[in-house]
Amino acid sequence: MSWRWISLLAVVVYLGMIRVARGQSDEDAIRQMVSEAVRRLNQGDVTAIRDFWDEKADYVGIGGQFIRGSQAIEDFFTRLLRVGGGTETVTIEQVRFLSPELAIVDGSWTITGARDADGKELPPLQGRGCEIAQKKQRRWRFVATREMVIWNPSDQ
Repeated sequence: MSWRWISLLAVVVYLGMIRVARGQSDEDAIRQMVSEAVRRLNQGDVTAIRDFWDEKADYVGIGGQFIRGSQAIEDFFTRLLRVGGGTETVTIEQVRFLSPELAIVDGSWTITGARDADGKELPPLQGRGCEIAQKKQRRWRFVATREMVIWNPSDQ
């Protein structure tokens, strides 16, 4: 093998390492964004919506409501946290990149300590979520969120 081929191979390997490192840092950024959003919402800080959701984002909650725009999503969470609160824990199971600027985030969540309108503590609620994150101007933001409750008919 000539030095020319070895040099070309070294460049290809180097560029491949840059691409893997960049992809890993994007995944880390998305995972950190989820973690920080959950942490702040657990503290009642609904401004996390402004910081992590795109202005034109949409949200489908467990009740089936379709909410469009980060301000409407923030208003929804303000009402939700005022009524029931609770603490959410999240597990990210996968971040899958559809392109360098578009990713799907799949995970599961549990809410404990939520209360009904009379102040009675509700049983833990478990669900799954799917988020679409988009990178614009080198910053990741959620553009779509879909939440669902895990329903097991045998529990009925």
